[in-house]
Order: sequence, then C-alpha cells, then structure tokens
Amino acid sequence: MRGALFALAVGVLGGAAGGLHADTLEDVRQRGAVRCAVDGTSGFGGLDGAGRPAGIDVAYCRAVAAAVLGHADAVQIERINTANKFRALAEREVDIVFGMATWTLARDTAMGVRFVAPTFHDGQAVMTWADSPVRRLADAAGKRVCVQGGTTSAANLADVSRSRGLGLVQVESLSSEDRLQRFLRRDCELISGDRAELAALRATRTPDPARWRILDDTLSREPLGPYVRAGDERWFGIVRWVINATLIAELHGVDAQSVERLAPAANAELEVLAGRRPGAGEALGLADGWAREVIRQVGNYAEIFEHNVGQGSPLGLARGANALWRDGGLFFPPPLR
Repeated sequence: MRGALFALAVGVLGGAAGGLHADTLEDVRQRGAVRCAVDGTSGFGGLDGAGRPAGIDVAYCRAVAAAVLGHADAVQIERINTANKFRALAEREVDIVFGMATWTLARDTAMGVRFVAPTFHDGQAVMTWADSPVRRLADAAGKRVCVQGGTTSAANLADVSRSRGLGLVQVESLSSEDRLQRFLRRDCELISGDRAELAALRATRTPDPARWRILDDTLSREPLGPYVRAGDERWFGIVRWVINATLIAELHGVDAQSVERLAPAANAELEVLAGRRPGAGEALGLADGWAREVIRQVGNYAEIFEHNVGQGSPLGLARGANALWRDGGLFFPPPLR
C-alpha cells in the first residue's frame, strides 16, 4: 500500500460509485480503500493534534480496512452530516456510516441501510451554562433548548417535554456546528445531544470546561455504531465480526502488543485471534489472519476506548455501560468460532 489514504471532506460526498451489484467487498478491494462517513465529533470522528482523522469511529473504519485489505491506513474518511449520510450510503458513495448514529427501527427498516452492532452505548443529555439556575431537567420548564433537527435527539427531546409537561422550546439547527454556535450566542439556555458528544464539546470547544455543566438526567437509550447498505450480507458480516473481534480480544486479555506472541492454544477463539485457525476467514471472504490484523494494527476494544475517549483522554469518560458484561457493562460478544 502506497502510504495512508486519508481524506477529509466537509459536506456531502460527490459522485456515487459505479455498479448496481451489492458486493461491497469486491468494490473495496478494487478501490484499495474503505470509505467511511463520520460526523467530526471529537473522540469519535474528529481530528488529532496532527490534523488526521481520529476517534472510535475512525478506529473501526481502520479495523475493517485491516481485516479486508491488510492495511489499517487504507481508508478514506469523509465528514458528512446526519441529514445526508444515510442517503450517501444507500447511493454507494460510502461503504460504512458512523457519526453518532443511533440504532432505530425507522433507520433499520425504511432507509435501505442496516445497523451492524453497537460500538458505544450512550444516552441523550442536556448541557447548560455553569451560571444557569438549572440543576436538573425539571428546572428547565419553558426553557429554550438548542438541538439538531432531523435527529433522534430532536425527537427524544420532544417526547420528554410532552411526557413530563416541561414545555421545552426546541431551537432546531441544520448542523451540529450551527447548534453549538446558537448555544454560544445564548440563543438558547441549554443544548442537547448524546452525553459523549456534549462531553466532547465541553472538552474541546471552550477554554474553560467548567463554564458548561452537563445535567445528570439521561433522556434516552442511544446504542451507537456503524450502518451498512441493506442487502449485502457478506459486508454486514465482515463489519459485525470486526467489532466482535475487538471485544473478544479484550475478553481474553489480547492486545496490539501481545497478539503476535500468542502461543498455540486449545481455545478456538485464541487460535482465530492468532490467525492460525484454518478457514477462519472463509465464510467472510477474508484471509485466515483477518482478526490478528485487526488487533495488531488497531487494538482491542479497551485500547480503542481508552485512547480516544477514556479517562486519560480530553473527554475523560469512564467505561460505564461500555464495559464487558463481566465488568458491569453491556458488551456480551458472541463466540468467535
């Protein structure tokens, strides 16, 4: 591979990929890169200190490239907003859509796309200014709330307002950036979005994070993760099992440093992670070493989480619901066999 294929484009991707067939794997191999849409949220699809795409969503795009092409850097990362990303996926302009994309019935059944598996469990929250008298959502009755229109956040906020009799006034924006700018101008007293997104804004978009306070109230369940086009079962399976492999590697204590040193084992999952189990990639159309390359080049789930959003990162998030089930979290990966 001739170096990294990173590209960041603001707005909608131009030019749909040719071909009407459903085999994304062959398209990716012919192109030599996996094309992923992200939304620019710090810690998920933003930029690192060198201006390169970085975050959990970018890491999983790279993990798919490692499994399919053998090179994690063989990716094209595109920034695309919520209003356009599912259309871009259905029209073959990208191969995978990330970008704080919640798994919902409507998206999974009526848009020509399919949710693959959660990579992050979140919930909607509300943030206000530290000098605001609002300490909990019940204090916000009648207040103006900035929210991005056309998102699950807007629908959830309307539901909560009605069910709790809060009379919240939604100030809807076309983009997450416009929503933030309105909050900065104090066009609204509060801003709403996924809790991790609000934590990212607080960590990166104000010189003093103490100026903004995220309320404890959780308004919704938000399983976040990638979408792929409906009808391409092999590509769906590849992306799903790449995610599972990172969780199973954490379960066995296998990380980017140790995966190449795994001794022969009776455990079938460890043999798949080591790339030694014959036929382990056949059903997915991949080489038997696909899982090894994912972990070697990108890491297990704990490494991905801690590097991008964990307590040593600017976001400083605890694992919480994103821990393995044995540690009190929600991740319970199926067997890798």
